[in-house]
Amino acid sequence: MLAPLLGTCGLALMLFSCGGGDQATTSNNDVATTDETIRTNIRLAKRNAQNEFVEGTEFIRDADHVGQIMPARYQNEGPAWENENIGFRMYWDERNGIDIHGKKVRDMVMDTVGLDGNNYHEMSDWGMDVLKAGNSLGAGSIALMIDGEVYRIGDAREEKITITEEGAERSAFLLEYNGLEIAGRTIDLDWNISIEAGTHGYESTVTATGLTGGESLIIGIVNLHSDTLYTVEKEDRFVAYTHGPQAEKEYYLGMAVSVDEADFVDHGELAPEAQPVASTYYVRAKLENGKPVGYRFTAGWAPGHPEFERREAFEAVIQ
Repeated sequence: MLAPLLGTCGLALMLFSCGGGDQATTSNNDVATTDETIRTNIRLAKRNAQNEFVEGTEFIRDADHVGQIMPARYQNEGPAWENENIGFRMYWDERNGIDIHGKKVRDMVMDTVGLDGNNYHEMSDWGMDVLKAGNSLGAGSIALMIDGEVYRIGDAREEKITITEEGAERSAFLLEYNGLEIAGRTIDLDWNISIEAGTHGYESTVTATGLTGGESLIIGIVNLHSDTLYTVEKEDRFVAYTHGPQAEKEYYLGMAVSVDEADFVDHGELAPEAQPVASTYYVRAKLENGKPVGYRFTAGWAPGHPEFERREAFEAVIQ
């Protein structure tokens, strides 16, 4: 069910934290996980002819990489990003979903997660993949709504990813979807994703051109194991979130989307049998031609931060 609007939570919480073909620019400066000053990281690597994952800073997605390919052509099936508290990965194909890597350690681990023989679906010393996404938008992925119909954005004429920043306190990358043929429109869409140290999520900015009217942005939260969406007005932002034993192995997990109230349109739910996106709570935001719209996604996994077994504790860290 959809819960009624709640008052802003004033709970203060102190959580511990440390401090056609590919065109690729390769890098040999993998982030060292032993350096305590490194608190953000992006892993972007592709399998080469020697069956090894080689890190890069820029790729154009292979034209035939539309459906899921196994063994994975890209480490983690696409880009992975993290800070000391939480990690994420994207299925860089037509699914275009985002998954969560729950972390029990504060050092950077995504460079080695997703290697062959590394089963991130089972608990390890660093943590595990915590989310079952199915055909949903997962952990804050996006789609377009045009005149009431939902459209995925995972299959464009050309899709490019570029790491734009990778530092100790902040890292960011840009996804470019060029030539999306949707509802009689040809749309180009830029999706910036960044993560900062000390937070429990990531921030995104979406800019689309080629819009002709009737378009809006939807940002999703998978609801395969949740039946309640909580809504909050918090510091001039609209927040929608879930909380409960909804992670793999029934661990407690909170997931939240927030947008500026000025950009908020409405929120809703896509049913389990819906196509092309199913089992998703969504927040809908305004989308104007050439104008950036932003949102934040927050995730709290209790094995990494036991405070998040309490819904009030998770709500307190949502930005």
